[in-house]
Amino acid sequence: MEVKVEQAQPDMDAFDLYDDMREEDMIECIGLMHHPKDAVVESFACSNKCYSVRSEEGLHCCFGVSRRSDEVGVVWLLGTRRMPKIRKYFLKHSKQYVEELMEGFDYLTNVIMKTNYLSYRWLQWLGAEFNDCQLDGYQSFILRSK
Repeated sequence: MEVKVEQAQPDMDAFDLYDDMREEDMIECIGLMHHPKDAVVESFACSNKCYSVRSEEGLHCCFGVSRRSDEVGVVWLLGTRRMPKIRKYFLKHSKQYVEELMEGFDYLTNVIMKTNYLSYRWLQWLGAEFNDCQLDGYQSFILRSK
């Protein structure tokens, strides 16, 4: 299966992403008091860089980064139920895309629901540092520039 990572097209990708979003990502959005559709739209709207991962089967995920300050980027990734079909590709290439998102920042940050085990393990693999935050059931994470 050929997988392509391309500049996101928010008008098209937002609908496809919301329509087939992973349950874990929906629960995480709701826990942060965002309707998943609003979270998708806001993620695209706030991003300085934003990408979509597609194959002939459709959209697998979207990811991006927005600027919190000169040194800090807020990174995000939302997946569809097709995400497991590109597991090997995703793991093989994700460090490269995190480095690209890191350009211009000292570090990237966001929060993750403690029960989102798959995403937590992936962030650990990327070298994220985790800290408690003031949101019940969530942890903040930091990815530092290498």
